[in-house]
Amino acid sequence: MNEHVAVHEGRRLRYVTMGSGEPLLLFHGFLGSAENFETWFDALARRRTLIIPDLPGCGDSDPLPGRAHIAEALAGAVEPLLRDLGLQRFDVGGLCLGASPALELARRHHDSVGRLILHTPLLDPSLVRRRFHVQVGVMTAPGVFGGMLWLSRRRVVSDLYKRLMVEGGDVDRAAAEMNFRNQLRAMPRASREWLRDGLRRRDLDTLAARQAPTLIIAAAEDKIIDVPALRAVAGNLPQVQLAVIADAGHGWNADFVRRQLDVLTAFLDGAPLPEQKPAPQAVTA
Repeated sequence: MNEHVAVHEGRRLRYVTMGSGEPLLLFHGFLGSAENFETWFDALARRRTLIIPDLPGCGDSDPLPGRAHIAEALAGAVEPLLRDLGLQRFDVGGLCLGASPALELARRHHDSVGRLILHTPLLDPSLVRRRFHVQVGVMTAPGVFGGMLWLSRRRVVSDLYKRLMVEGGDVDRAAAEMNFRNQLRAMPRASREWLRDGLRRRDLDTLAARQAPTLIIAAAEDKIIDVPALRAVAGNLPQVQLAVIADAGHGWNADFVRRQLDVLTAFLDGAPLPEQKPAPQAVTA
């Protein structure tokens, strides 16, 4: 992994590169950093040159000025990097909230972007579970957000909330530790703006207008995405391939990583996606 810092209009944008082949630009998820994709590095770097920025206000990248952390601005903050690196043709991927700026970048550069990967994307308010809308509305409300921020920086409280309300219980410990470190580094204002924007996104028309291949990955037991509604939408878009990983939730563990890598590598290689089946049940005596 090679680490770099680009400076545009006086603001730092940290990014990492690795691998070889056609470029694949990846956008991490909420409160994340380039290291969100560590478990993908080995498999994807054998197929693509990976370019992964820390989005503004996250990781080691500076925030944007004003109240600007929405998908359009985040995509725009990465565009100078495309020019710096001389990217003429590239693939794009986005994880959870990072799917929105990934889709926005693909819309702006539709002649340059080939394959698009959207992992648990928030494509429309109707595709997000109602209880998650309620949670975020309460937690980011004026007068409440400061207290929630204080609680989020307490490891036990943070882990308990994510286990019960977001990720589920079966989450890799190393990933949980990395996510908490990223959570402490993220700028609160940027995080709040990005999350609220993500839940208001209406990107279905942008997705439908794409002609190039698009992959959507979701977990069957995700606590944020309404997976049956997502299936219905994807079924009407012939250029979209939807892979729903059975027996998985929003949090990642070794089995979920392996199964989504099977899907990702097949998609990038232009091969048929592997059939998704529930994991075999353990046999008890």
